[in-house]
Amino acid sequence: MRKYSLPALSQLHTFEAVSRRLSFTAAADELCLTQSAVSRQIKSLEADLGRPLFLRKHRAIELTPEGRQLFEAVARGLDEIAGCVADLRTDAGTPQITVAASVAFSYYWLMPRLERFSERCPGVDLRVLATDQKIDLSKGDADVAVLYGDGTWDGVQARHLFGERVYPVCSPGYLRDHPELRRPSDLLDQALLHLEGGGTIWGTVDWQVWLAQKGVTGQPVRRGIRLNSYPMVLQGAAAGRGVALGWSYITDAMLADGQLVCLFENPLETCFSYYIGTSADAMSKPVVSEFVQWILEECEAEASGVA
Repeated sequence: MRKYSLPALSQLHTFEAVSRRLSFTAAADELCLTQSAVSRQIKSLEADLGRPLFLRKHRAIELTPEGRQLFEAVARGLDEIAGCVADLRTDAGTPQITVAASVAFSYYWLMPRLERFSERCPGVDLRVLATDQKIDLSKGDADVAVLYGDGTWDGVQARHLFGERVYPVCSPGYLRDHPELRRPSDLLDQALLHLEGGGTIWGTVDWQVWLAQKGVTGQPVRRGIRLNSYPMVLQGAAAGRGVALGWSYITDAMLADGQLVCLFENPLETCFSYYIGTSADAMSKPVVSEFVQWILEECEAEASGVA
């Protein structure tokens, strides 16, 4: 007879992510699962418990009182397990590092390059925390974080990675079907793909800001499509559903391989940039210092056209 009559740990792990993010889509991105897989796990957990854990509204979800109670218990348990595992790994001499970055940065920029870091540091236990929410390095949320801003954060040692360049992108097929797209003002008559709820990593650039900076007045004629995940925005653009804003560190590679095309020259360049940040204590760890050096070298190689 089992001592603990519990749901599957995978279901509890998924439930914790959905509860923390209050989004099936965001949780799916974080866990590298499909949204349907996350939804099935939550429904199975609710069936097991015999009660709903979420209130499902038109464009949002909320925890029920029972869901809040379970979330607090599961979060405490997972935090304790994670702390114990970290201590054991440290005692065993396994170098480890937690790197926090936006979902889009993790998926499009970091993941394709991680094999090179693994080859450089094969013995390192690397954990990637993909989140669009604010990371507090002073509280130990992560050892290293990709930050967006002016480079000054209290208690953070920040090193510049690259600036922010934003430009409109669409699929080659969409551009062929819309030959009237010749200048920024023509975008007012197009289906625009909007990012909603992107957290702090995306700063203040959205369609309204971009159009205003290019001297475009007036309101879009067509109804746009609003999505709360940047990978979904780019998937929509690549599928020909409309025009999206592209951040160069992500979409430059998609332009190069023909998935997307840039509509106009002269991208919007803001006064903010992306930085790799650590606390002073974390930077004293050789594995953290090595990761920071590696990512700086990757950015330098990319800027010089080597990567």
